[in-house]
Amino acid sequence: MRIDVYDFDGTIYDGDSTVDFTRFCLRRHPGVLAGLPKFLGTSLLLATGRRFIGTSVLLALGRRNLTQFKSVLFGEMAKRFSLEKEAELFWQDERTRAKLGRWFFDRPRDLPIVIASASPEFELQYAAKLLGVPTLIGTKCDVKTGALIGKNCKGEEKLRRIEQNIGPFEIRAMYTDDAKADGPLLAAAQEGYIVTHGVLVPFRG
Repeated sequence: MRIDVYDFDGTIYDGDSTVDFTRFCLRRHPGVLAGLPKFLGTSLLLATGRRFIGTSVLLALGRRNLTQFKSVLFGEMAKRFSLEKEAELFWQDERTRAKLGRWFFDRPRDLPIVIASASPEFELQYAAKLLGVPTLIGTKCDVKTGALIGKNCKGEEKLRRIEQNIGPFEIRAMYTDDAKADGPLLAAAQEGYIVTHGVLVPFRG
């Protein structure tokens, strides 16, 4: 099967949807912070968008503890509300939907489209419906416990998960904002595009 593959965060979505979703949830449910003592500084930053700690510190925390942080965060959220319903409310917010790139709707639709993202699948399901994309590949998460299931869906894992989902495939075009993170997909694609705030530049790898 020939397909077109799109990354989501920074590509279709102008920003990091998981960060924005977390801010959305923590503003609506500030009690979640009580269960996050180890990550309080990071959580406050996500909740308010203010730079209580430097960006470099946040990035260092994210690289070192991202999986653990997400599991704890989603776990505390799941104790208090439905992650799936909260994700629907997030995507129903006009401010969130405004960050979906209009350019995406102008791209060819003659082949099946796959969205492959490291963000949790539950968070992007409603967005995929808005975009008219039936095949969504993301990081698996138990919505009842918040625990991440399996590997973070990035790089080679995206390729593995796509084949697991649809069988043998060929990528005609790959769209991403990060040539390094999505290098394996760009290498497998007949053509690639780097997307920056809705501007597409052909990838010359």
